[in-house]
Amino acid sequence: MSDVSPVDKGKRALMALGTLGIGAVIGGPMAYAAFQFAVVNAVKPGGKGEGGEKKWIELGNLSEFPEGTPTQKKISIDTIDGWVKSSSDEAIWVVRQGDKVLTFTATCPHLGCKVNWVPDQSQYFCPCHNSYFEKTGNKKPGSAAARGLDALENQVTNGKIEVIFKRYKGVSDKKEEFA
Repeated sequence: MSDVSPVDKGKRALMALGTLGIGAVIGGPMAYAAFQFAVVNAVKPGGKGEGGEKKWIELGNLSEFPEGTPTQKKISIDTIDGWVKSSSDEAIWVVRQGDKVLTFTATCPHLGCKVNWVPDQSQYFCPCHNSYFEKTGNKKPGSAAARGLDALENQVTNGKIEVIFKRYKGVSDKKEEFA
């Protein structure tokens, strides 16, 4: 025996649907945000801009870099790896040759030590394992490194030098980018 009238059943059904609707309005955005954080960011490739495009970093005006003299430039790199965002300071070498430039990492491809320019010897030197590199980044004979310094893609736009920074694996004679 049920004392509930058909009108009361309709009211209860309406209240139940209203409660579900309010829950969906509140819970939907929260579920979407959790999905973005846990799934979408986890599979997004690291080290690139939004959408995976290349990220150009401005180094300065071409006129700031003396002709033919290697100049070290420090840059800050923001990396997104899954949902972890981090920032690191990196050094690169820039050699101006007229309106063109050579850019390469200041990281020795042998074991990752930082290379320095030695002006009186006109070469780069890695103090960790005595590797030497020419002004163009090519390795010199007798160096412990298996290859020359890793060149970076660059462009000169409206008199400003821009570069795309990448990290490469060491030890091997093949230039292989970190994933």
